[in-house]
Amino acid sequence: MIFWVIFLCVYVAVGVVVAKLKGDVRKAKGKRRKELSPFILFAALAAAILIGYARIGLLPDWLFYPGEILFIMGYAFTIYSISVLGRYYSTYVEVLPDHKVIYSGPYRLIRHPNYLGQIIGVVGLGLALQSWVSLLILLVVGGGYFAYRIRNEETFLVVEIGDYAKYMKRTKRLIPFIF
Repeated sequence: MIFWVIFLCVYVAVGVVVAKLKGDVRKAKGKRRKELSPFILFAALAAAILIGYARIGLLPDWLFYPGEILFIMGYAFTIYSISVLGRYYSTYVEVLPDHKVIYSGPYRLIRHPNYLGQIIGVVGLGLALQSWVSLLILLVVGGGYFAYRIRNEETFLVVEIGDYAKYMKRTKRLIPFIF
């Protein structure tokens, strides 16, 4: 029961923040780039939950609460990162006509804090499901998806926003001062 309450609250909170930003922004269409469907992530999430509930690849019970804490913290960081982007946040790889690089908040140190938060969140989710198989599915599918998305997004932003190449030189992708 605790798992589902936290799970729903986290995803509803993310949805509310994204919906609020979308309502403010999407009057003017920007340039978009083709990308992978996020359906891949939803399918991996559903598979991981089913595998966790089927009790396949069991992890110790005590990992449930640290997993839930990581899940909450990761998605709280994601919400914060999205909020800092404000009107420039999009679920698409796109730029708006007046798009600017954001240098504040977590974007001072890393270029993709939203994705870092989601990765931390899914690690926590895999631990909370108490299944190494679920954790592996979430890491492989999520890691592959975000690696592709980051490369795709950065290539697009370098072409579309002149300052982005300079921004890339002074920040790391996901882990401050390291990577």
